[in-house]
Amino acid sequence: MTKPFSEIKSYRGAPTIHVDGQPIAGSGFWRSLNADERYLADFHQLGVRLVWFSVGTNYWLANGRYDFSSLDQAWERMLKAAPEAYFIPRLYLRPPDWWTNANPKELRMTENGEPYRGTPDEYLDGQVLPSSASTKWRDDTRAYIRAFIEHHEASPFAERIIGYHLSNEQSEEWFYWGGPDSDYNPQNVVRFRDYLETIYASDEALQEAWADPQVTLACTQLPRIADRRSPQEGEFFSPAAQQQVVDYYRYKHTNMVDIISDFTHLAKDLTDRRALVGVFYGYQLQSIPRGQLDSGHYALAKLLALDSVDYLSSPTCYAGRELGSGYSYFMSLQASVRLHGKLWIDENDIRTHVPAPSNEGFGKTLTLADTISMQRRELANALCNGAAYWWMDQGGGWYADPKLLQELGWLHNLMTKAMQGDRSSRAEVAVVIDEGSVMWRASRSRLQSHMGITEIGHLGAPVDFILLSDLEEARDYKLYYFKYCYRQNRALRAMIRRVLERSQGMAVWIDKPGWIDEDARTAGIDNAQQLTGLQIPGVREPGVREPGVRSVWLQDLPDAAALRELCREAGVHIYVDSGDVVYADASFITVHSQEAGEKELTVLPGEQLTDVVRNCPLETADGVARLTMDASSTAIIYRGNRSAWNDLQ
Repeated sequence: MTKPFSEIKSYRGAPTIHVDGQPIAGSGFWRSLNADERYLADFHQLGVRLVWFSVGTNYWLANGRYDFSSLDQAWERMLKAAPEAYFIPRLYLRPPDWWTNANPKELRMTENGEPYRGTPDEYLDGQVLPSSASTKWRDDTRAYIRAFIEHHEASPFAERIIGYHLSNEQSEEWFYWGGPDSDYNPQNVVRFRDYLETIYASDEALQEAWADPQVTLACTQLPRIADRRSPQEGEFFSPAAQQQVVDYYRYKHTNMVDIISDFTHLAKDLTDRRALVGVFYGYQLQSIPRGQLDSGHYALAKLLALDSVDYLSSPTCYAGRELGSGYSYFMSLQASVRLHGKLWIDENDIRTHVPAPSNEGFGKTLTLADTISMQRRELANALCNGAAYWWMDQGGGWYADPKLLQELGWLHNLMTKAMQGDRSSRAEVAVVIDEGSVMWRASRSRLQSHMGITEIGHLGAPVDFILLSDLEEARDYKLYYFKYCYRQNRALRAMIRRVLERSQGMAVWIDKPGWIDEDARTAGIDNAQQLTGLQIPGVREPGVREPGVRSVWLQDLPDAAALRELCREAGVHIYVDSGDVVYADASFITVHSQEAGEKELTVLPGEQLTDVVRNCPLETADGVARLTMDASSTAIIYRGNRSAWNDLQ
């Protein structure tokens, strides 16, 4: 038996799945394990070769006892329907009820010492849950992962397996069950103390930081919920008096990545590193049900440094799913994921017009034409951001319309063909998120990292979403929109200054930038003015921060028109001025229209364009191409003449 070797490598400027050295088009299909195999066969006939499916811990019968026979039977049915597909099982790691019933000391606890019970908004109904700090839960889960992967690696199905997707916590997406209400299990206290020992060299250092002469590393406790909900500096935790709370949140987010690291390294080792390993993580552009602060998703930089994670994923963001006025975007910071050589995979779970189980809400389209436009917008987002995606058929039959399947086959072929072009980014705008800032801001703060994204999508130019910590390693941008950057320290100030001086880009600051000075342990307007070089409150016109560096402060999130004008001032190429969504890379420009009419598309000097939907040239004159569009429709344009487009193989 020959098992395929799978990896993520750059191909023509973008991270790409490779199987035995060959690049694979990044369009796939997700199915429920028990769904009718004919829907899988439909996608296989379209040429789609990547397949994900979800399984859980129901094969875990007792400690050390597992039975995968029913799963083996499902494998036989899937391979009969899709014999040439490559599969990635998605393994949900919530333990069986027998495990939580048998291990009362290992459960997630509330502040009053009672077991936390899952709620309907967590897709649970009163079940008790394991503590993420439980050593026994981690060890037993490792044993289950080992049994699952060893079974598959020794099976005949291994020839078609190219990876494993590990999932856990709320909705399988690695944000904490219980949010702010947990976890007060004593084992979590021990792990918090262990974390503090990596931060503070002595009791004296801890006492100074926490402004508490009595505290020691051996006796620290988790902060009370009331303290975690009571910022002393307006929306901010006080750096002088509430370092305990900030340290707790740093630990909480770091702890989630430590668990992911433990499990994904095991998966990599069990496959001799021949298989991909992926997770859901980094949801910094999506509102999380129990709040960003308690989510565990703000240690993205730490996760991106792992050599055990090949790809990250999320559903398409739930905000902005409307046709026309909406904007398809990922829940995480795709430019950072890409910079670190990881692949982003979009879970396209937007509901279609087809009558089928569970096919309601969440951006549902009502007609075939609307579904096609939405699916083209989804493809455009992935295509122009160097990402992959899977179509998600949650209920079985979401795509069971011959005309829709014909369209999806065309989109898959487009994705395959587009791999042969230049796939590098052409974004000149960086939307910057500092994940370290979330630790300083109370959960009900006015502005969150996920707010205002749809307006950004309508500015008329492509953007990169990126971590503040990645700016120095990233390429230069013409405009840096510091959207969520509320803290500073000497190292961050120096790094930002170097980036702005090197790039000569415009800096746009929002709200209370750099409000917290971590070195001085102060909060306030003086810190914001030190970071930006501007008087705050200030005006919208550009101000000078350093010689040759422009800096602008805005009191609130800008709308698309205001942001577009700032981009124009910074020299950003604005493709359309009509408030429509634009995605673009080195080979494609895509436009999703709000209203019907003629769109004026500003092109580069001498640039020739091909409308790939109509397979015809798009005429340009005086640097402008005119494109007639229906309302809420999606145009896909190749940056080259028709002959060059047809020559791509």
